[in-house]
Amino acid sequence: MNELYNESLAKEWIDWVEESNPNGTREKEIFTYIKKWANKLNPTCLLDLGCGQGSCSQLINSKIKYIGIDASPTLINRAKQLYSSKNKQFILGDVYDIPLEDNSADAAMSIWVWSHLENLELAAQEMYRVIKTAGHFLLITASPETYEERKTWYKEYSIKGKLLTGIFDLDNGKFLTNTTLYLHSTKEIEGALKKVNFKINHIGEMGRSESSGKGMYLVIEGYK
Repeated sequence: MNELYNESLAKEWIDWVEESNPNGTREKEIFTYIKKWANKLNPTCLLDLGCGQGSCSQLINSKIKYIGIDASPTLINRAKQLYSSKNKQFILGDVYDIPLEDNSADAAMSIWVWSHLENLELAAQEMYRVIKTAGHFLLITASPETYEERKTWYKEYSIKGKLLTGIFDLDNGKFLTNTTLYLHSTKEIEGALKKVNFKINHIGEMGRSESSGKGMYLVIEGYK
């Protein structure tokens, strides 16, 4: 898989994500959800697939071994700078070819990643491989119900097949340039997980849009 964030885009992402916004969906809803999910499961080892610069690692109990994996050297280096500790490990790697042995973790999560993936089934297959039997997963990704609204958030974009590429407007003069969004349906996302024998026990949404009232993020929980 090609690196999702080249150095320039990775720096734009870092600048945006590291700016605190306590009333935004990320901190108010997504981070809260992740923390409750991890605490409830209390896994010995938790994988964060597509961990970016490691912001989700700060939500995880220090007694849990956290392993963050990302394909961007820039983001992995930043994660090591910000969140280095005995229980946290950040590894350069690919969600299509996770650099871990079979049955390595009790749980895995992937946040803001699946909407950037072309091959959902291969990503699901790799996640299935590295999770132990009866291990759990959590996905939070862009809701397919909001793709049309999301298009209005781009300064400019083009679509080829299922791939939207464009300049995402973050407001206040900030942008994510040359960023991607694969326009997969909810059925396709569910289907990829079920095809590799994952069981799904919860599908929900979060991040209510002010303009449409729809949940901006799709939330899927399941287990092996």
